[in-house]
Amino acid sequence: MDARTNPYSPGAGLRPRILAGREDDIENFDVLADRAQAGLTSQSIVFTGLRGVGKTVLLHELAADGERRDWITARVEADRNDDRSTFRNDVARGLSTSLRLVRGERAGGSRFKAALRTFKSFTLSVNQAGGYSFGVEVDPEQGRADTGELYTDLTDLAIDLGRAAADIGVGVTVFVDEMQDLSKPEMSAICRACHEAGQRSIPFFVIGAGLPNLPGQLAEAESYAERLFDYRTIDRLARLSAREALVGPSRERGVEWTPEAESLVEEASNGYPYFIQQFGKTIWDAAPVSPITDVDARNGIVVGLEQLDRGFFTSRWKRATPVERDYLTAMATDGPGPSSSGTVASRMGKSTSQLGPTRSSLIGKGIIYSPEYGVVAFTVPGMADFIARQHG
Repeated sequence: MDARTNPYSPGAGLRPRILAGREDDIENFDVLADRAQAGLTSQSIVFTGLRGVGKTVLLHELAADGERRDWITARVEADRNDDRSTFRNDVARGLSTSLRLVRGERAGGSRFKAALRTFKSFTLSVNQAGGYSFGVEVDPEQGRADTGELYTDLTDLAIDLGRAAADIGVGVTVFVDEMQDLSKPEMSAICRACHEAGQRSIPFFVIGAGLPNLPGQLAEAESYAERLFDYRTIDRLARLSAREALVGPSRERGVEWTPEAESLVEEASNGYPYFIQQFGKTIWDAAPVSPITDVDARNGIVVGLEQLDRGFFTSRWKRATPVERDYLTAMATDGPGPSSSGTVASRMGKSTSQLGPTRSSLIGKGIIYSPEYGVVAFTVPGMADFIARQHG
């Protein structure tokens, strides 16, 4: 069929035409926003899950919801690279974009102008040339968000900007993707800002997304983090949602699937949204006419796996050193896992202490994570099968 009308879109953060299976998570954010606008408090939200489950897509969907409500929002993607932009800078940049849209009477109150002065102070720590512009010239507020310490300054900003937002009937939300890549001081600053804002019933929230080890990292940064956030696990789709994600986009184009073809994709994708999009795309391109048959599905799945191997999996495999690849190969013996660190070391003929740096490096690169003490698992579903294909 015509690739020009292919309704599937595999890719990092690309929204599928049908966002199936995430209705409860979207509703949960809507409840948070409605409660905030009614003067009621809620916990900030942290989504966790493996790669390819749609965390980034969901985060963008919620950010768009906040923007439709005219909330003051910032979208931030954490980055562990040495030359990365700081979290403070990313927050300042994101909020400045949103603040430029606040105009007229909504921005005329004294509290809002004071908040802009606090924001000016916050931005001067990363842009001494004058801070970020948001369409209104103000002087920095002395004694607010100007210490240069994110732990203090982010709290000042959350309180002042949140109070100003409440005056105009909205809230403030910072959306943080790849949150596990923040430094411990940055996580600590987020926790404190959310904690202080919540205690004052101020509508300032952080909506984060990250790998399954993120709750543990937040708890290491601040012990009360386990009670601070509403932790929600984003997993592979349930069967009915996975089916809707697959056949729904085709149905919109007047194309049907045979039950046999659907079953083959269900088995190959294992319900992971990214894989559903990948196989949907390549199967569509392989199918000559509607309905899509089991033959079309088999042919498209072969091509889809080849594309996943060249991109989704290989991009992570190539980031690993030779020793790290040996470690990953030893893990792959356990299939999808998880694996005991001691067992992996034994397979490599080394001790766990000898392989400690290797394990830490792989965790730092986001290729594996530790769901519990002495245990490791792949952050990418299907990674063990990929490794098996590499050695097959």
